[in-house]
Amino acid sequence: MADFDPPTDLLELKRAFNVIDARCEEISATLPSNVAVLEGKAEFDVERQAELVEARSDRLRLVEEINRHPWWSAVDDRHAAWRALHQAAQS
Repeated sequence: MADFDPPTDLLELKRAFNVIDARCEEISATLPSNVAVLEGKAEFDVERQAELVEARSDRLRLVEEINRHPWWSAVDDRHAAWRALHQAAQS
């Protein structure tokens, strides 16, 4: 994957995506299941659900920015480039 050197701005976008993706998982883990809400065993948390909607919206915006980045038009193997981006963002 040494052939692919993602630009700094794309790395920053991917790292921001990773953060907001983890935030979505964190929020989701705190929400009661829909089944529990329907069975009356838990209450629907409107505020927490709104946080999740906002976080998911931010995540979608970031993935769109990542995928529209001009760097992708210069790579010949998008899958390998995506793996290189993912790996670089983890370090």
